[in-house]
Amino acid sequence: MPMWYLTTSTYRAPFPTFPANRSITVEVRINFAIASDEMGEDVQKVMPELEYNMTTKEVVAPLDFQWRTRFIGVRKFDDLERDHSLKVEEKEEFFDVFICLVSEKDWKHYSATRVQLGIGKWNFVQWPEKSEEKAKASSRITELVSDTLIDVPHLNSIVRRDLRQKMQPWQIAALPLSHQKRLVWDSAPLATNYHIQVIHLHENTEIPTESLEQQKRTAAALRKFAEKVQGVTRVDVSIEHLWDFEPTTQFLAKDVQERWTLTHSAMEELIKKVDAQMQTSLVQGTVLRFVVLETSEPVVVLDETGEDIDGVAVASWGAVLPRNEATESKAIAAMRIQMGMDAELLIGWHRPSVALCQWEVARARLRASVDNAMRAASAVRALDELAHKISNIAINDDVAGRATRAVNILDEVVRPGKRLDFESLLEARRLADSANYDHSLLAMLYFPMDQRTAVLIPLAVPIVLPICKLIFEISMVIFRGFL
Repeated sequence: MPMWYLTTSTYRAPFPTFPANRSITVEVRINFAIASDEMGEDVQKVMPELEYNMTTKEVVAPLDFQWRTRFIGVRKFDDLERDHSLKVEEKEEFFDVFICLVSEKDWKHYSATRVQLGIGKWNFVQWPEKSEEKAKASSRITELVSDTLIDVPHLNSIVRRDLRQKMQPWQIAALPLSHQKRLVWDSAPLATNYHIQVIHLHENTEIPTESLEQQKRTAAALRKFAEKVQGVTRVDVSIEHLWDFEPTTQFLAKDVQERWTLTHSAMEELIKKVDAQMQTSLVQGTVLRFVVLETSEPVVVLDETGEDIDGVAVASWGAVLPRNEATESKAIAAMRIQMGMDAELLIGWHRPSVALCQWEVARARLRASVDNAMRAASAVRALDELAHKISNIAINDDVAGRATRAVNILDEVVRPGKRLDFESLLEARRLADSANYDHSLLAMLYFPMDQRTAVLIPLAVPIVLPICKLIFEISMVIFRGFL
């Protein structure tokens, strides 16, 4: 019997879990500077008002924000615009945001530009002289911090996705229009590794040397972008060619202006055929396919309403781009959308024409930190629920050890008064995912209780039946002796 129990029981090593009601606290500090002394009183009024406004924003639990403001002092507008660094000199206890208020007379951009996003860590807000306009400028600062520099709606989408929370139709309708447009992108899972397949669709014609150079530039542009985001995620780029694909005859049609166009319905067929032609990739991470139409004549892409567009980004799939002088820039724009780095800017807001700003890198690391914390905690809890619901799930010491290390990292990093550490939370996510998907969990899955009984019967019956018969006979003898 002991041997039967030891050979048929499911071993489960114990491991802790991260409480579902434990808050993931994000410590945010908004640093203010002014370009002239005359705005000193205004910035002192703006800071407490901003702290209060940020506390009224919707935040999905267990996500929690702690808002602080700090006045740095007077800084020269030109010096801050030339500052492209992201380094924070003090001990990193907060996620820092940097905003400079610039008076109308010192403003060097167009007067209609109310907010100028910087290349580095500094962002600039035009501060009006009229008192009635100052309230509007103050609300712009709130929207700048909430929807752009921190992007609270995107963080809420990450938390809802990991908690499997569905948004009701009235909740979607209540969102601003800019948030409704990007809801599908914000809900897409963030990956720690991306593999971009640049797929060139060729016609059955001779390829000129100039076309080959253009194809090399597309992959080179994406690789250069990958270098800029390597502090957030790893991006690998490979090149694929589909020869004799004949995109012109199969998918393109001429419109009334005698232009070759790719309609929305034809694009769906194009994506299906590309998927059928491409083999399943064995690389780890999210695979994105960027299809480039290598045609001899220019191609115009049309959206579902028939309007001209520069290309199409397909959520969690990739992009379809025509070959023209803007192919490289549109490929980078599509990659920004896939990685959740794009943002809908309000009228009067301007972002510099660069592939990536430094404050966007910091924001992406914050998103990834929150996502990694949620994914790690969810993976460990899923492993615990799996063990409770399925009696044959085996958990060995190695799997339990990885889950324990992931929870220990979460306990150390996710706590009030400490900034979310990107590298530590990335390690916690990897440990939790590896424990949750370990193949050893299924070692005893197909050995249910009836099979254990089948093992017991041939061993136990030849021994148990004679013993039971002997006990019965002894009992009968003793019983008759008392009569």
